[in-house]
Amino acid sequence: MISDGQKIKALSNTPLFAGWDEVYLKDIADMVGIDSYQKGDIIFKQDTRGDRFYIIVEGNVIILSPEDNSVLAEFVSGEMFGETAMLTQEEQKAIASANENSIILSFPKDGIPMEDVFKDNPVTYAQLLKSFLVMVSRRTRKANSLIKENSPIMQELQKQVYGDKLTGLLNKAYLEENIADFMKSSFSLIMMKPDNFKAINDTYGHEKGDACLTFIGNHLSHFLDTDSVLIRYQGNEFAVLTPDQGRDGAASLAEKIKAALENLDISPVVNSPFKLSMSLGVLLYPDTKIEKTEFIKQCSEMPLIGRARGGSKILFEEDINE
Repeated sequence: MISDGQKIKALSNTPLFAGWDEVYLKDIADMVGIDSYQKGDIIFKQDTRGDRFYIIVEGNVIILSPEDNSVLAEFVSGEMFGETAMLTQEEQKAIASANENSIILSFPKDGIPMEDVFKDNPVTYAQLLKSFLVMVSRRTRKANSLIKENSPIMQELQKQVYGDKLTGLLNKAYLEENIADFMKSSFSLIMMKPDNFKAINDTYGHEKGDACLTFIGNHLSHFLDTDSVLIRYQGNEFAVLTPDQGRDGAASLAEKIKAALENLDISPVVNSPFKLSMSLGVLLYPDTKIEKTEFIKQCSEMPLIGRARGGSKILFEEDINE
């Protein structure tokens, strides 16, 4: 029987886990199965559910065509196989067989659904998924096209990469990494900050300030139309991106957001009467003279301009240089 230390060593010798801290490797090792195969043993057959991937500790594995048993691929010690079916949540399309006596790790081991793996230690498994996608993308150059958007793996990865830990909303990385895709068509971007949020932190403390941000995010989530994308951009700044929205629609939405937040009763959070003052910046794409690379940065700065002009302002692009 291979020990946990041997599992950790075997994991660290693979490209997938190279450079990982031993603390995280131990988490992975706890979920790893270990099996010995004799030459000719079948590891998985065609149509086997793709619910795990495999790493060869010792030995050699060949992938065979189910039609004529011809060799499609060969993997040696330290290499990984079986991951494509796991990522796509599909059945295996070929046969894996030990080409010599082999010791093979499988993750996750029998009886552990991938969804439960995430719940037990989300930080470790988020790191695993990121490493996984980097490795697969290097191999295939089309990793994203292999992954079903609604698969549990992809959903969890998106949550870890693009989810704001405080509010549960989408985060800054989501907006910055996806803005190019949104720019393939028209949209409005509204970014907003409370003019007087510093008073909340100074008076009631940063813990209450964080609670207010979550409260604001929840209120906006229920208030906004389903077409709009709500983002906690950074600090106390939120963003709302709405596809296919022109100036009139954006102006109307900005007014509604401003009114909703300035009338929002946050006394249940701070245990004292307090009213927000909101400044918002609105940019329209493609109806803008701002460079694409500066689009988000410029919009993010507009609420600060509004606050400097007395607060409780809605500014469009033409208002910036007044």
